[in-house]
Amino acid sequence: MKLKIPDKYTTAAIFLLAMSVALITISLLSYLGDLTNAAFVISGMVCAMTGIFALAFSGGEPVDRRLIGILPAQGLLNICSITHYLGIHGGAYFVPPNITGEKRVMQFNPTSTYNGIKGSAKGSFRETGPEGLVTPPSCDLLIQDLMVKNALVIPDKEEELSWLLQEIIEDVFKFAHKISVRWDDNRITITFHGYLLYDGCKVIAQKSSQCCTMSPCPACSLCGALIAEGRDRVVRLDQCLISSSTREVTAVFSIMPLTESNP
Repeated sequence: MKLKIPDKYTTAAIFLLAMSVALITISLLSYLGDLTNAAFVISGMVCAMTGIFALAFSGGEPVDRRLIGILPAQGLLNICSITHYLGIHGGAYFVPPNITGEKRVMQFNPTSTYNGIKGSAKGSFRETGPEGLVTPPSCDLLIQDLMVKNALVIPDKEEELSWLLQEIIEDVFKFAHKISVRWDDNRITITFHGYLLYDGCKVIAQKSSQCCTMSPCPACSLCGALIAEGRDRVVRLDQCLISSSTREVTAVFSIMPLTESNP
């Protein structure tokens, strides 16, 4: 009998699921503080959700779009519940390396408000900046994949960033049939037309209107992270709006003004 060798997507999914178990186990067996332990749990859940996505796409048979859309929904809702329990009520900010000193864009959820000042990314900004939770954005593995397989180069000009977002969303990952990107000073509106994961957005919006802005899915966070990296500025996700009639999802971002603490 021949053994069926897992393809690369199945192997990646198994690795991500194992990593999620390891991260959550570390948080359960050690006490590093509420925020740090929560960061391990959230990172583990992100790995698990991404692993499920990879596993869903690894089979030879097509997967129902509705099923694909709702797969990450409960995980995102759980993350929102955890952050609320920790007293964190701020939406997602995508913070470039020049603010945190990290090598990648990080997601920051403040306990109250945040104006883009510098801070340490070691689990929390508590010691050197505003309090809150710092985690890799849910799109982090997607960006790493783009860098390895597509030699991703992130431009800094608005028009070139728009082209990059369209190429990635429409052609590379095929999250939507088409996207529209509109820049209005420091406000960016991105609309996903024919969004593949629409059913998940609908479920999340029905359960919690704040969840999408607090814990954005990989598609919305991918847009926010690329804009933050390209413009070298803190980017805030202000709104996520869905249209039942057209199956469109619109994400509204704001580029935070420069502060005296920024370079």
